Amino acid sequence: MTDWIHGALPHHEETNVVFFRGLSLDALTRGLLDQRRMPLAYGKGTDWGLMMHDMLSWDSGDYDLADYRQLCPDGGELVVFVTEPCLVKAHRPWFEYYRDGNLLTDFSFENLDSRGGEEPDLLLPVLMAANLIGPKADLYRDDNEERTVKAIAGFFSLPELETP
Repeated sequence: MTDWIHGALPHHEETNVVFFRGLSLDALTRGLLDQRRMPLAYGKGTDWGLMMHDMLSWDSGDYDLADYRQLCPDGGELVVFVTEPCLVKAHRPWFEYYRDGNLLTDFSFENLDSRGGEEPDLLLPVLMAANLIGPKADLYRDDNEERTVKAIAGFFSLPELETP
């Protein structure tokens, strides 16, 4: 199931979904708390762990995203989905991938052709294979966000995540 991209946790808007490996759940939890981001749910699989947390700080006026570079030590990896970056402004989800504290690739689901990071084309083959970008892309399908999550999850072999 990939429909969690539209609301990972019931009654918790603006939730970030973070898959992690190469670091402990405790280290990630402490790091998020140090950045005043409330962990909401977690799970640990055989390869990837999962953490869901509030996108925004509990401090009034702190609207910046968590500093995932700080949360990703050498040997660590983070696959980050900002599921609802701004409900009021109707922005689409955002994706980031970190390894060893470095941002390797990131993009908004609004424009998959505009990718950043040290390796912006890391996911280019899977996005093209899924017809999300390139000459065969169908930009007007209702399920593009779910298809994007599915392509990313397949690339990283992320565990299945189902919403309650």
